[in-house]
Amino acid sequence: MRRRFGAVMLVAAVAALAGMAWFHARWPFRALVFLPLTAAGFGLLQATRNTCVARAREGTFEHDDFSKVAAPDDEVIASRAVARTIERDALLLGLLGAAVSVATAFVF
Repeated sequence: MRRRFGAVMLVAAVAALAGMAWFHARWPFRALVFLPLTAAGFGLLQATRNTCVARAREGTFEHDDFSKVAAPDDEVIASRAVARTIERDALLLGLLGAAVSVATAFVF
C-alpha cells in the first residue's frame, strides 16, 4: 500500500514537472513539486525500510490485518531511529526535486 502510494505520488510529481515545463510556469509554481516528491519519498522509504513513521511515533506494531499492539521498548527505540531517517531522507528528496524543478524554470 505504501509502495503504491509512493509510486503514484512520484508519477504525479513527474507529470506536474512536465506540465509546468510545457506551459512555462514560473519558478515559484515549479517549487510546488516539493509536496508530491516528499510524499513519494515517505511512501517509498517506509515500504523499503519496513517502518511506518506513524506507528513508530505511537510505539506500536501493525499486523497485516491492521490491528495494532504495543511494541517492546527496544524495538520502539529502533523504529523511531529509522523513522527519523525516513523523515530526513524524504524531506531531502523533496528539496532536491524542488531545486531541480526551479532550475528548469531558467532553462525551459
